Amino acid sequence: MLPTFFLGKKPPLVPDPGQRVRLRTERSRWRGRFRAVSYPYTDVSGVVVVRVAEEGEYQEALQEGRRAMGVAWPTKQMEILSPPEGG
Repeated sequence: MLPTFFLGKKPPLVPDPGQRVRLRTERSRWRGRFRAVSYPYTDVSGVVVVRVAEEGEYQEALQEGRRAMGVAWPTKQMEILSPPEGG
């Protein structure tokens, strides 16, 4: 088997639930203060996504003992800002 090379690029990282992330919008602008709230999955169009919630929604859900719902966001349009919680 031949080794895989990324030609100077790091392999994409996928956040774990609870990690802080920032999201790239359609206009290539970054928006911050989001948390991943799911593990990655493939949506109906074949894109790998992670559900993310705004920080406020995430904290409110934790205080109320429920899971934040969030929205699906393509993993290729997000950047991890923090290590997983408890790790």
